[in-house]
Amino acid sequence: MTRIITITSGLDGVGKTHLALNMALELVRRGHPVGLYHDESGRLPVSRLLRLSPHPGQKGPLDTGEVICRGYQGVDLLSSRLPLSLWHGLPALELAPLVAAHEARAAYDDLLIDTSGFSARAVVACCLQSPLVVLVVTPEQRSQAEAFGLLKVLQLNGFDQRVALVINKLREATTEQEIHERFAAQARAWLGYEVSLLGSVSSDRQVVSAQGLRQAFTSIFPDAAAAAQMLRLAEALASDAGTGRERDPAGLPDFWKGLAAAIQRPVHIAGKVDLEDNDEGAGPARPEPPADTHSSRTPSTVLRFEGPLGKLDNVMESFSDVMHYLADDMHAFHERLATLYDGTDEAGACAVADAAVLEMTLAVILKALKQAVPHQEQVCIQVEENPVSGQDRGWLKRGRYIKYAFLVPGDAATLDLISGQLERIPGLRQSKGEEGECVCEAVSAARDACLSVINTPQGQIRVHYWHQPETDKGQQGDAPVKGTARGKPVNHHPAHKRLH
Repeated sequence: MTRIITITSGLDGVGKTHLALNMALELVRRGHPVGLYHDESGRLPVSRLLRLSPHPGQKGPLDTGEVICRGYQGVDLLSSRLPLSLWHGLPALELAPLVAAHEARAAYDDLLIDTSGFSARAVVACCLQSPLVVLVVTPEQRSQAEAFGLLKVLQLNGFDQRVALVINKLREATTEQEIHERFAAQARAWLGYEVSLLGSVSSDRQVVSAQGLRQAFTSIFPDAAAAAQMLRLAEALASDAGTGRERDPAGLPDFWKGLAAAIQRPVHIAGKVDLEDNDEGAGPARPEPPADTHSSRTPSTVLRFEGPLGKLDNVMESFSDVMHYLADDMHAFHERLATLYDGTDEAGACAVADAAVLEMTLAVILKALKQAVPHQEQVCIQVEENPVSGQDRGWLKRGRYIKYAFLVPGDAATLDLISGQLERIPGLRQSKGEEGECVCEAVSAARDACLSVINTPQGQIRVHYWHQPETDKGQQGDAPVKGTARGKPVNHHPAHKRLH
């Protein structure tokens, strides 16, 4: 019989996909036939993460077109032609061939389900039908809080399966026992669930390098500490150590039938209400992007961090952990800013506001914020992918941009420290936002980069920077000088350029 293991979390970006892939590979190396199910239409499915062929391999007798199957080092990478999020409300005549096609692929010892990109309804349905749910968290408090929230939703829907915790990106400052004991105690006290510890994987530079090479880190860095920890996770799964129970005898046919039925049922959430049919936004809370009248589609949030400003360098260095296909740009951007931190205090006048000038100014601003804002203060760092239509001749030209947004608590003294870096940027514009915020903004002469600083009436400072990752920006050019932006602002700043 096939054992079903759903790998999930309450928050995006904790590393579910990489854990699922490497866990599947370790099980294969132990002689287990393994399938890894994922959402082919997700933002970063396994097939694109590994740079596999956009088309499945040679078709076999089981291929009906309803299931996409690719192979990677002995693991079958499976996905549905119609994503699970669309199974809800599907007529029986259309659902039956989908279920039958999935049932046909039953020759696995283990089927791992990576819920990355799943709708909230699909995540709940998979967990309800899986004998074992692997819950992935990181040392970040928000990750653990969202995972607890997911367990609460599962409880409201009659969840009664095994739960094992995996702690990813573990750093030396925190032990896995501390995180597990705290999380397990809360789950036991408030939900009545026993959450065992399956294991942990440390934050490892070689994992990041493997991501850049689009390969599984256990395959190209088998001697890495993270690879040894992944081996122990696979050993625990193979023996069911960490769960304390024997393998459930349910097989794939029962799973897919049960999953199809579970997706059709109402999903209960907090407040004694049911999940709406259009549940794509019902997963872990995310900031709602503002309307963008200058773009052909909405921004895509690819990273969001909340924590002490004192960890800014570590946060920027870890961008590549979660940026995936933008990792190279994130690394290069951080390296430029780190280089510009030194030697920019004594600034000179600028003749033209080019991208290099804006980056130098941003480096000085971030350096000033690190010195001015107490380390224990919570800050928010967000990265978005923003397409721009180019219709506004006064702003960025057409293209795909990366937007960095830094939100920090500020006062008059902090604002003075950074406003002085903006005054002598050529073409600096000042405006009032719709909610009374003061905005200083500069667009490069080539319209390929934009820097803005926003001071809100609530005492917060927002620093935004847009740039095109395809553009090779140099580090030459004069740096901006100190000064203070003065004068009465005009009301022209578009609403879509503010971080809400």
